[in-house]
Amino acid sequence: MFVSCSNLMNLKTISSRRLFQLLDLFLGLFLLIKFANGSNLSAREDRILCKDKERQAQPELKQSLVDDHGPFSSWGIRDCCQWKGHLNFLYLSDNDFGGSQFPDFNGSLSRLRYLNIANAGLSWRILNQPGNLSRLEFLDLGGNNYSVISFDWLYHLSFLKYLDLSSNHVGENSWLKLVNKLPLHLENLQLRSCGLHGIILSQPLNGSFASLIRVINVSRNRLTSSSALKWLTNISSNLAELNLEYNNLIQASLPRCIESSLEIFNLDWNSLHGFSLASSKLVVLVLDGNQLTGPLPNFCNNAFMSLEELDISHNRFNGTVTESLGCLSRLKHLLASRNSIEVLEFQTPYLFGYGTSPYLYFLNLSNNQMSGILPDLLSPNTLLITEMDLSSNMFDGLLPLLPYINVLNLAKNRFTGSLDPFCKITSKYLTFLEVSGKLLSGELSECLFPWKQLLVLNLDNNNFSGEILTFLGSLFSLKALNLHNNNFSGEIPLSLKDCYNYVENARVRWKGNEYEYERYLGLFRVIDLSSNELTEEISNEITSLLELVAPNLSRNGLTGLIPHNINQLKQLESLNLSENHLSGIIPVTMADLTFLSYLDLYNNLSGRIPLSTQLHTFDASAFVGNALAFVGNQALCGSQVTVQCTEDNTNPNKPDHNKLENGDEFRKWFYARMRVGF
Repeated sequence: MFVSCSNLMNLKTISSRRLFQLLDLFLGLFLLIKFANGSNLSAREDRILCKDKERQAQPELKQSLVDDHGPFSSWGIRDCCQWKGHLNFLYLSDNDFGGSQFPDFNGSLSRLRYLNIANAGLSWRILNQPGNLSRLEFLDLGGNNYSVISFDWLYHLSFLKYLDLSSNHVGENSWLKLVNKLPLHLENLQLRSCGLHGIILSQPLNGSFASLIRVINVSRNRLTSSSALKWLTNISSNLAELNLEYNNLIQASLPRCIESSLEIFNLDWNSLHGFSLASSKLVVLVLDGNQLTGPLPNFCNNAFMSLEELDISHNRFNGTVTESLGCLSRLKHLLASRNSIEVLEFQTPYLFGYGTSPYLYFLNLSNNQMSGILPDLLSPNTLLITEMDLSSNMFDGLLPLLPYINVLNLAKNRFTGSLDPFCKITSKYLTFLEVSGKLLSGELSECLFPWKQLLVLNLDNNNFSGEILTFLGSLFSLKALNLHNNNFSGEIPLSLKDCYNYVENARVRWKGNEYEYERYLGLFRVIDLSSNELTEEISNEITSLLELVAPNLSRNGLTGLIPHNINQLKQLESLNLSENHLSGIIPVTMADLTFLSYLDLYNNLSGRIPLSTQLHTFDASAFVGNALAFVGNQALCGSQVTVQCTEDNTNPNKPDHNKLENGDEFRKWFYARMRVGF
């Protein structure tokens, strides 16, 4: 039987106390069923065991549980003793039981194999109960902030394979008690953020410590030196994965007994100055965020021969990429961003010299000092990179031909010419394209954008010109469009309203800040057409983009009025229409934008500033970091500016909310469908 109550408090109105009452009653009932099935009770006595209280509790419990595969289908039968199911999976994580006691259940969870109560807010006294769960194979107690003193309960969990005590406190006096009582069949031990430090881990462990263990995670603790790794000395050579990230290790010398068996080694965000490893089985090595210096290592060393993923980002490596990179014949992911690496000369078609892994499909060399001309990557038989980030380097020349690319970031380089080479991209799965810079020019051609899966398009800070063509509306999945600081002219294409497909997430840059903003995107959310030469009026059609969060149309030549139905953009957090030639009033409907936190309307507006709690937070004098929301509009009046309103300068054209709300049934229907994800 599978029982999942994850996020139950958000899905059901049932309280934690009532949930445990129902579970207690449910398990008690199955004890009676078990007893009945093993006895010679008469049919009359059998029916007595199924009390009305038990039968009435069944529907309430059933409604509170996940039943995707129908294991509770028999629960409608009047005779409770014919209900089927044995509880072996219980998932209660990410709830808030407010320190409630976990019911004892009188040992009736003896068949339970999986118990997850991470971040559940249950009382620490549950640590006195797992001994009753003798068949458990998976136990997650993470994120409950327990102060673990005794581990006697582990004696009874002889079948346990996975134990997670992360984000609980395992003190110095408790550490040896823990490791000496770990079940012999344990395969995975998670001890993230447990307050462990070097002193308590500096002694080798004695005894048969978890002879089958394959995964150990002691990340986000207070380990500082290699002596803190001595406790691993007597561990079996079965260990395949070791996670030491977010400690403060200066060196990481591993005991030889486990070095040769490791397949995944994570050391990111420590303070490593040096690193050595002899394992020939290593598949994943993560050294991101350390203080490693000097030239890149000789990748022909046996320790790297099996690597499929290598991350050396955020270090201090310098010098050039050598041909030894070609020794990594199995490499799939290479991340070396934010160093000072150079490239002397690319060699077509292998980029870094003969033999570069034909499996390499993810390459991130951004924020280095690389220069030169990028070669075309035309043949999938030589190098099939589908995701590439070479931004913030010094590459120049024409854009390369990359027909098979799915994710491409070439921003902040010195490329010249037009976007025409991108007409050769044949991939149907291009989702991210960023080539912002200063030197690219020309008009946008329709052949450039056949990509129905494109989520993010960023061409900012170039010299592109001409009209923003209507074919952009055919990019149905587009979530973020940035054409800032170019020379585009004409009007805002109405076809943008056709960018309506629904997706969950993507990486975008917005509000003028140079950082990655990641969130649930839904429909089209970010558009930046600022600092161009756009004219004409802002069409009411732009308010069809119902999920817009941050439109920036500033520094153009737009005329006319602010759309009166702007209140349809209920998700707006940032709105910048400044430095255009807009006139008229601020629509009273803007008072409905309750999420608005950034506003700049520097134009020729007049009349009363609408009254609302949200708009009242914007001040004409403003503070550092906020827009001067109403500055430049000399004819505005209201409490936010120096001119106070009189009867003569109130808004003469106050819109009729009933007409606005009833005038567009299609938009009402579309918004309702969008809210539930279609």
